[in-house]
Amino acid sequence: MTGVWGRVWIAGATALAIVAGGVSCAAAGRDEKSKAAGASVTPSATGPVLSAEEIAEQKMLAAIDVTLKARATALQAGQLPQYLATSDPKNAKLVQRDKQVFANLRQIGMKQVSYLRQVSFSPELRPKLGKNARAVRIKMLTQIAGIDPAPRLTQLGYTFVERDGRWLVVDDDDAESGDRGEGREPWELGEIEVSRGRGVLVISSPGEGENGRRLVREAEAAVPLVRATAKRAQAGILVVAMAAPRSWSGFETGGHPAGAVAQRNLTPTNAEATEFKVTASRIVINPTERKEADRALLAHEFAHAAMSPLGEGAPTWLVEGYAEYVQYKMLEQSNFSDFVDRERREFRRELKALVVLPIDGVFHGDYDENSYGVAWLIVEHLVKTYGQTTVNAFYTELAKGADDPVLRDKALVKYFKLTEPALVAALKKAS
Repeated sequence: MTGVWGRVWIAGATALAIVAGGVSCAAAGRDEKSKAAGASVTPSATGPVLSAEEIAEQKMLAAIDVTLKARATALQAGQLPQYLATSDPKNAKLVQRDKQVFANLRQIGMKQVSYLRQVSFSPELRPKLGKNARAVRIKMLTQIAGIDPAPRLTQLGYTFVERDGRWLVVDDDDAESGDRGEGREPWELGEIEVSRGRGVLVISSPGEGENGRRLVREAEAAVPLVRATAKRAQAGILVVAMAAPRSWSGFETGGHPAGAVAQRNLTPTNAEATEFKVTASRIVINPTERKEADRALLAHEFAHAAMSPLGEGAPTWLVEGYAEYVQYKMLEQSNFSDFVDRERREFRRELKALVVLPIDGVFHGDYDENSYGVAWLIVEHLVKTYGQTTVNAFYTELAKGADDPVLRDKALVKYFKLTEPALVAALKKAS
């Protein structure tokens, strides 16, 4: 086990970053462009009469869909020549990137890969990339074999160009249509190394396979505790531990860089892929912390991953306090009980000044990073007083419900026979 985990690392740096919308959310997209002025769209008995421009666009989009299907089929079947046949051969850099992406995805092992054009996004001209080059927004769905319980959505921006009657990919990272921010999927970042364990897969940078294998061992040590505590856990989990800055999207917690985040996997709930639900999470480690990350950090993030599919109605003090509670248990199991006791004594001094439970919008508030430690002691108190099963039921009900203080108050009374002021008083007495 590496490191002794300083207080900031333990109490604040491992916070969950919310990187997606609610448990069920509509996909964002542009409206279809309005019809060109003067275009003929006169309805008839057999349907609308399309203009020549509209007919040409429909043919183009149909050809793009054929290209996307061929791309996915070739990738799934492990046919590199057929995969590269969907890329513009005149773009040598793109072809080289595609070779690497193909190799990476095959190395990771995909149960399912598909590309779906977002129909609500109108193709946009990219004249710098070729005559009639068009950018479209793509939904890529990937399911890692043995890891992901369902396909995960990634938004892409592809630009297509016509070559000899076929529409080929000429740009796989169109910033304007992709709307992706700075972060990228690990398989898009050049060469990778993959390490596998029981229900865990770690992706690391070239030459860092040893660290990847170390993280596999740390993850395998953390999973049983998470499962025993939460009574739920993902069947498999992906950990991204790369040196590349773009594997990380600069997530912060309380104004400080996070040590790792649990990124939610969004899975479509309809054929059009316009609505989604959270089915799992992947853990992405801050590149600066990838060689120090250990089972305590992973236990915290795995706890987030286990609870995330329930919903997001739970208050921040419960979400973070629960993950901290699991993390400190992991430290105790790893022979760091003296350290945990010191932390507990220090945070108990903070409890003496507690007036209300930490508030969501200003979670750090008067306690700064100590809010995580305060939240830990709240959850620990509830578990010791009422039992893990009752706390889990309390968490589940709040997570599945609306983000409503009234519902939270009712749940406190239902499960613990306490109002918030009574809980605060009990915490201060216990400290």
